[in-house]
Parts: sequence; C-alpha cells; structure tokens
Amino acid sequence: MITSHAPVTTDINDYAIIRVRHKKSGAMAWRVTLYREGVLKVHKEFTFISHGGERPARAAAEHFRNEQMLRFPPQLSCTIRKKLRANNTSGLTGVSRQTNGKNTYWIAQTTTRDGKKLSRSFNVEKFGEEQAKHKAIEALKQQLATIVHWTFRHQAGEKLYGKLLLGVSTAHEE
Repeated sequence: MITSHAPVTTDINDYAIIRVRHKKSGAMAWRVTLYREGVLKVHKEFTFISHGGERPARAAAEHFRNEQMLRFPPQLSCTIRKKLRANNTSGLTGVSRQTNGKNTYWIAQTTTRDGKKLSRSFNVEKFGEEQAKHKAIEALKQQLATIVHWTFRHQAGEKLYGKLLLGVSTAHEE
C-alpha cells in the first residue's frame, strides 16, 4: 500500500510528479506518471534513499519527466476533435445534417477553448445536398485551423510543455 501526497501548488514543476510513501517499508519517493490519450505511458519512482535524499530524487524525477514529456508529446486539440465517435452519422466529426421544420442544413460546429461555439450552416435548398455538405466540411476545416493548443488536463502541464519546447530549464536551482 502506498500513500501519496498530491501537490498543493499549481507550480509547473509539480506536473505529473507526486510524493509517495510506501506503507509497509516507509520508503519515500517521487513518482512520475504520464498519460496520453487516456493510456498510461510513463510510471517510475525515484526513491530518496537510492538518489541520496529528497532533493536529488526530485531533480532526477523532474529530469526524467521532462524527457518523457518530449518523448510522448500531447495531441493537439484539433486532432482529437477530428476523431469519429460511435454516434456519428455523417462520417465527419463536427459536421452534421439537421432539419428544423421545412429547412434542412449541413452544419459545421466546434467549440473554442474558452467555450465559445463556432458554427456555420448551409441550406440544402439553396446550395444543394452535396454543395451544402462540402461547404460545411470546408467551414469546419477553417474552424479547426484556429484551434492550435495541446490537450492537457492541467494548465501546469501545458505551460511546462511549452517551456520544454523552448528549451527552458524547469529544474529547481540548488
């Protein structure tokens, strides 16, 4: 059994690293855990005793985490938004055919990071079935081109990844 101490701060250095104590042995460690697309990619512990103390173990954990973040980059949000869901009927994520009363439309829609809905509709009667669908597909491409952020559950992860890409060190100065 292990007890973990989740970081209290939103410091980017705490992203994907938690402090753990093994109940049976009492051994202390820093644990690095990274998921990508809901799948565990990285899970490694850096024990205090094998690294010469808490601070050296933390530095090793941060170094390892940074390497692994670059090795397993997150997906861009626009890439995830293109994945088809099981309930999709048009064959295209973000494009749908809808009828409201007497009018039928092909609609392109997505949501920005801040929750703003982007939507364009094309009337089938005005453009014809194929042209309205084609216009909706092109509109969706334009919408997705404006969504250029990575997918992270925590803002600290995104900030850290941005710094890593720029080559900025995030290790604590000793």
